[in-house]
Amino acid sequence: MANPVAKKLILAALLLLPVSMYLGSLLISGAVNFRTLENIGQGPTAKGHPLRDFHLIQSTGQPWSADSLDGKIAVVSFFFSSCPTICPAMNFHLKQAHDRMFAFKDVVFVSYSIDPETDTPPVLEAYKQRFDVGGSQKWHFITGDRETIYQLAQAYFLTAMKDSAAEGGYTHSQSAVIIDWNGDIRTRLDDQNQILGAYDVSQPVQVDELVEDLRVLVKEYRQQKMGK
Repeated sequence: MANPVAKKLILAALLLLPVSMYLGSLLISGAVNFRTLENIGQGPTAKGHPLRDFHLIQSTGQPWSADSLDGKIAVVSFFFSSCPTICPAMNFHLKQAHDRMFAFKDVVFVSYSIDPETDTPPVLEAYKQRFDVGGSQKWHFITGDRETIYQLAQAYFLTAMKDSAAEGGYTHSQSAVIIDWNGDIRTRLDDQNQILGAYDVSQPVQVDELVEDLRVLVKEYRQQKMGK
């Protein structure tokens, strides 16, 4: 005769199996989404934003405007190519995020130069080659009018300015922000349930969080498109 305890365990397993299989299928299909990202307001590429009508230029020589990001999830950062301090580490980590998200066609990376007089399109193209993303259509390096770029940084709650006391002559945030397909700024809550806002891309742990949150937004965006 079978052990009563063993019989109970077998019965419990049989009862839980269908539930486990159902939940597993939902998770695989993406039908269950346990969290989303906070929306902390419009970025400057959002329709109706006063800065939306800007015109800059890509490293390829092609024009760059707010329309360039319509329907895209973007990771936005600010840098300059001659930066002797934080920029190499920032872009090294952003390159890792870029590579991990390469298969996601909805996601792009956008890096604005805060020294546009030096960072002409050919200079930025050479800089892309240094990070082995010269042929990437997912990472856009942008230059153009200095004041426009500084206004964009401020609208993203990031810092970009000339600073004669700083190494390289400029001060800027070492963080990136996530912009959704509508141009809204999106972010996670931190461990204290506070809005993170920007992701410090000099820190590998926050780069991991950035990638995880991009995947959350991709799922949300695809669900929205399927629902239309």
